[in-house]
Amino acid sequence: MRLLDRLIRRAGYWEGQASGAAILTTSYGSPDREAILPQVAGWASDTYGSNSVVFSAILARMMLFAEAALKLQGKADKHLYTDQSLALLQEPFGDGTSTGELLVRMEQDVSLAGNAYIWGVPGEDLLVRLRPDWTTIVSELVQVPGGGAYRRRLGYLVMPPQGITGQGGNQYYPAEEVAHWAPIPDPQATFRGMSWLTPAYRDILGDQGMVTHKVKYLENAASPNLLIRYSQKLAPGTMDAVRERITARHGGAANAFKTLVLDQGADATVIGNSLQQMDFTDVGASGAERILSDSLVPGVLVGLEPLRGAGRGYQESMQKFANLYGRPAWRSACGVLARFVPGLPAGARLWYDTADIAALQDGELERGQAALVRGQALLTCRQAGYTRESAVKFVESGDVSQLVPDPAAVPPGGAAVQHMLGQAQPGATAEPLPAGTQARLPMSSVSPGDGGNHTTPGPLPSAGRRMLTSGANGHR
Repeated sequence: MRLLDRLIRRAGYWEGQASGAAILTTSYGSPDREAILPQVAGWASDTYGSNSVVFSAILARMMLFAEAALKLQGKADKHLYTDQSLALLQEPFGDGTSTGELLVRMEQDVSLAGNAYIWGVPGEDLLVRLRPDWTTIVSELVQVPGGGAYRRRLGYLVMPPQGITGQGGNQYYPAEEVAHWAPIPDPQATFRGMSWLTPAYRDILGDQGMVTHKVKYLENAASPNLLIRYSQKLAPGTMDAVRERITARHGGAANAFKTLVLDQGADATVIGNSLQQMDFTDVGASGAERILSDSLVPGVLVGLEPLRGAGRGYQESMQKFANLYGRPAWRSACGVLARFVPGLPAGARLWYDTADIAALQDGELERGQAALVRGQALLTCRQAGYTRESAVKFVESGDVSQLVPDPAAVPPGGAAVQHMLGQAQPGATAEPLPAGTQARLPMSSVSPGDGGNHTTPGPLPSAGRRMLTSGANGHR
């Protein structure tokens, strides 16, 4: 069926005028539309609000992702700068909002639904978030002359569920007006993204099952189950009455540790294990580790792993988190948000700045030290008489064959080479001997009895040594 040509009129525009694409609205299997399955959206919503491990992981991702500043970067020299073209991204939703609020919404939608849709309102300096669970990607198959075909994205159809009031009807947004961010592609779709919660869902169910089991354990008087046996056979009504009385008087955590008194002939037997024997900690930690591994969040950052020596584990984990998740996510987000930067120069691109992120200061220090070492290498190559361009290629590639002698360079001669880094090693303060100095310095007397002529007296017999000793003491 041809849709939206009858349903949507938006300033005289409908998508059929541009492509004539047929968009099916009844089947999730249609190749012309890619939507998030309702059950997937429901799973994500439930786990985010009920699972502490999932909430901690998404919160850590949002907190880091929102701290970056968006700027322009020159492609030639990589310098960062800002101008008025970034005004929309600096105040995206109006009312004094900031870039961080836009990034938080994008990361939250990507974690829960795998996709984030940001609409740039035409004619207004305003961005609007489209709910990913209501949004369907519309595309068409384009045939190429001579053979072959590819799928082209046309736009996005937002359809609020039936029964939702106050949201209007179905609305179509052209692809040129929407920034679609899907950092993890869905292998079963062309344009749709996949949430990192998808492969972790079974582990999430296991973690929730552990929590439910622990709660039920505590509700049962915070103690193991009891088996009560009577020596004689009880009537069915009597059995039910005994069970109800035991549950009413001893069931639940509020009745824990109360004294249990049984009738004559009853025998109580403990069934089950204690909390220590059940070892909730180890079993729960296994599931938490698998969930965090899918989110790329180290356990140290959310308090699920102990810190190692002097907090170094935190610094290493934060650097790993920024390198594996933060920087790739910022890079891909800048690529889709660049459409909201008017007049972007050909020699520049939208980029991210992490200089003011306190959690990454240790990483910035290491990057600065690495840049200083590279500068030292460039300076040394220039002083050695190589061209500037070849020195840069050598530092970037590590290939010594890239060095080219500079014909205009002044021979270094005997001048000292300038160094940017300190060269003295701790404790190494001795200077080399001047030229012409003997390899071995003259040695002083080795014995007080050699007369200063560098000779050593010969050994004396033991009797002679005794006579000398007696004379020194005044005896003969």
